Amino acid sequence: MKVIGIIKNIILDLLIVLMILAIAFIFINKKKPIPIFDYYFFTVMTGSMQDELNIGDNIIVKKADNYEVGDIITYKKDNIYVTHRIVKIEGNSITTKGDANTTNDVPFNKENILGKYVKKSKLLNFVIRNKILICLVIIIIYLLDKVIRVMKNKRKVDNRA
Repeated sequence: MKVIGIIKNIILDLLIVLMILAIAFIFINKKKPIPIFDYYFFTVMTGSMQDELNIGDNIIVKKADNYEVGDIITYKKDNIYVTHRIVKIEGNSITTKGDANTTNDVPFNKENILGKYVKKSKLLNFVIRNKILICLVIIIIYLLDKVIRVMKNKRKVDNRA
């Protein structure tokens, strides 16, 4: 029983720390994506990749060592992050195109690529859409746990007296 309590406390403490870090990242660095274990998280803002990626989809992009024609990648262009499909590779020059677009993008250097599209994430969609509610629930659970611990310790002290 004691082990379960310790594990629960560690999990709650980790959730609080992760929540604080996430909030700090959001407020400190709104414009620049921050990799987490070589993964980036983006929200699709345009319809250029429909039907593969739709407006509002939250996607996961992973750093990669090699890229091929047909890969969906995210790259930085003029301080904007673009997620399009590679249509041509010539040395370090990459040309992409949105699936719903009629023309290719201007070629760019391979160094501007952040990574390959891995997948859409329904869980990430849920978390982003409900982030305030999730934070409140975690805080409430954490505070309730602290109150219950204080009450248990008080009972132990009262029972010993």
